[in-house]
Amino acid sequence: MSHTDCIIIGSGIAGLTTALKVREAGLSVTVLERTQLGREASWAGGGILCPLYAWRYPEPVMRLAAAGMARYPAFIEELRSKQTTDPEFYTSGMLVVDPIQTPNEAERIAAWATRHQYPHQWQAASAHFAHLPDQNALWLPDINTVRNPRLLHALIAAVRQAGVILLEQQPALELLVQNNRITGVRCDRATYPAGQVIVTAGAWSGGLVPGLSPAHIFPVRGQMIRFEPAPAPGLHTILMDQGIYMIPRQDGSVVVGSTVEHVGFDKHTTTEAIAHLHRRAVALWPNLARNAIAQQWAGLRPGSQDELPYLGAHPKIEGLWVGAGFYRNGLAMGPMVAEILTHLITGQPAIMDLTDYRLDRPTQF
Repeated sequence: MSHTDCIIIGSGIAGLTTALKVREAGLSVTVLERTQLGREASWAGGGILCPLYAWRYPEPVMRLAAAGMARYPAFIEELRSKQTTDPEFYTSGMLVVDPIQTPNEAERIAAWATRHQYPHQWQAASAHFAHLPDQNALWLPDINTVRNPRLLHALIAAVRQAGVILLEQQPALELLVQNNRITGVRCDRATYPAGQVIVTAGAWSGGLVPGLSPAHIFPVRGQMIRFEPAPAPGLHTILMDQGIYMIPRQDGSVVVGSTVEHVGFDKHTTTEAIAHLHRRAVALWPNLARNAIAQQWAGLRPGSQDELPYLGAHPKIEGLWVGAGFYRNGLAMGPMVAEILTHLITGQPAIMDLTDYRLDRPTQF
């Protein structure tokens, strides 16, 4: 294959959005995908554009997510201007039935909401859903959602339209390095030369990047179900309790997730997990009791040891960049990650302090 300016490994939200931005900056771009375009963690998630129980995450996680969330309206508008698939981006709000788990959690929530300018209200859960208890729940009216499979479909079309080369069934086996400089990527059927390589390969990133390993970035399985549309009135907001969330789609169907399982690279669904999700969903929203499950699936989130992503330049290999370990928040972070990586590889000034996300932070290398 002829030389390309930049190879991006992985076609999730981070990889595809970065491909679009790097191409718009004038570089030639090739995306290598190990299986099918856009069908891993970004596709499998629920589409909530905010970390779940966000105030419990390390502050650097929310900082990156908040920056990505703020860019979504313009990002969606750009996609809509390029093609016709509707990503179903809209403000659904989110009701968290069980926000308080520790004595000082209300204060943490208030500090988080103030710091990131997210309106929040304490309201009885029964004020939103009559069947729920009168206990105080956290109402977050400005939370957005997207139907992520449609978002990825739109993004793939926009990236292809921009002139990016998209190659499926091309698992990257090795990063090629000479004199501490990246020179390309070796796959099982071809070698692809490039002067810049960006690794956005999700749970598979740890096995590719020198200095990292599968112990640093690892898969965390999440199983999901989607119910057929419920009888009116339908679910009108995201509903969350005890780690289980329900997401309304604009066609009236309801997505329910998710498990958190450390089972390696196994993407199978299990009877036990699907039954658990079904039981919890019906308890939270009894209207679903007679509704069939339209779809069930599992995805592999890219977890990290300290819950922080890896983002930025490789400390020892020139021309190698990494955006990985986003765990459950890659969808929210995607537009900001793309902007950061594009600035870095084109030599523009940094737009965020990346110290907390550096690859050679303590315990690495």
